[in-house]
Amino acid sequence: MTSADLKYFGKHFLVEPSGTELSGEEIKLLEQLQPAAIMFRKRNFLEDVGYDEWLEAYRRLVSQIRSVLKHDHLMIAIDHEGGRVIRPPLPITRFPYAARFGNEVAAVAEAMAVELKSLGVNVNFAPVADIHSNPDNPVINERAFACNATEAARASVIFAKTLMKNEISPCAKHFPGHGDTKKDSHYTTPVLDLSLDQLRERELVPFQALIDAGVDLVMTAHIVFPQIDPENQATMSMRILNGILREEMKFKGVIIADALGMAATILKLSQRETVSRAINAGLDLFCLAGDTVSIEDGVKMAKLMVEALVQGEISRETLDKSQARIDDYLRRLPQHNVERLDDKVFERHHKLADKLSSLSPWSAFNLSLPGFE
Repeated sequence: MTSADLKYFGKHFLVEPSGTELSGEEIKLLEQLQPAAIMFRKRNFLEDVGYDEWLEAYRRLVSQIRSVLKHDHLMIAIDHEGGRVIRPPLPITRFPYAARFGNEVAAVAEAMAVELKSLGVNVNFAPVADIHSNPDNPVINERAFACNATEAARASVIFAKTLMKNEISPCAKHFPGHGDTKKDSHYTTPVLDLSLDQLRERELVPFQALIDAGVDLVMTAHIVFPQIDPENQATMSMRILNGILREEMKFKGVIIADALGMAATILKLSQRETVSRAINAGLDLFCLAGDTVSIEDGVKMAKLMVEALVQGEISRETLDKSQARIDDYLRRLPQHNVERLDDKVFERHHKLADKLSSLSPWSAFNLSLPGFE
C-alpha cells in the first residue's frame, strides 16, 4: 500500500485537529491522508483570552492546515446552530436555539454567515431540518425551527438560502429525521418505528424543501427505522440513503455521516465490512468528529477502504461516482480568509441575539414570512 492509495481515499474524510495547533503526529497523518474536509470545535480556539489573541492563534492553525494539505478547495466546517451548539469564543454571537429565531430567521442566518466567513469557514452544519414533534426528545427539542413540517420546512429553507447568499454552504440534518426520537444518538441508538408513508407525510417534508432549494449537503442520523431497514442505521442503509434520498427525493449532492464519535453509530471503525457497507449505501463523507475518534482513525479507515476495493467489496464505479460528487461540491465551495470583524458588527448581532433570547420557543414564527417559494 502506498501513500498515493491513502490519498485517493482521503477525500472521503472530515477530520478534526485535537487542539489550537497541529502536533507533529497530526501533521504526518494529514500528509498521509490528505482529507478533503476539516471541522473545528471549541478545543481549537484559545479560551479566556481576548478576541485578537484567539483569532490570531486560530488564523495560524488554519494556515498550518492549508499548508499541510495544499488543497485549492478545502471544506472548513463547523457546527453553528445557536444555543449550546456554538464553538468559537466571544465576541462570536451567542444566538439562542432555532426555536427562538421567530421572524428573524434570515437576519440570524446572515449574521451567522458574516461571522463564520470571518473565521474562514465555508460550511455550517445547519439548518436542523428535524421537527419538534416529540416533547420527550432529549437531543433535538429547541434545536428545531418548528413543531410541524410546514413551518420547519419554511424556516429551514429561509435559513439555508440566506447562508448560501452569503457564501456559506448549509447542511440539512439529521436525515431522515431525528425529531420524534426519545433517545439521544450521542449516547445510544434510537429506534423510530415509523413507516415510509409516515416519513413522507412529516419528517421528509423539510428535507425535500431544502433539496428543492438547492442545498447540496445532507447529514445522516444514526437512527434505526425498523419498518424501512431493520438491519442498518440510516447512516449505513442503502434503502434510506440510495433508495429514498437519492432515487425518490432526487438528491444529487454529498451525503455526510453524523459524527462517528457518537455512541449510537454501529460503524465499527476497525471492521472493513461496515466501512464498505456505508460507502455502498451511498455515504460520501465520514465525519470523524468527537472525543473518541481522531485523524489516525481516518488513516486506518482509508486502509480498510483500500483492502475493500482490492477484495471487490467496494466497486471502482461506486467510488468514482462518490468522488465525483465530492469534487463537484468542493470546486463550488468559496474559500474565505480569516479576518477581524469590526466591534460594531458584533454589537448589532448581540443586540439581535438578546432580543431573540427573551422569546418563548416556537412562539413568534409567522407563516407569511418572505423568502420561501
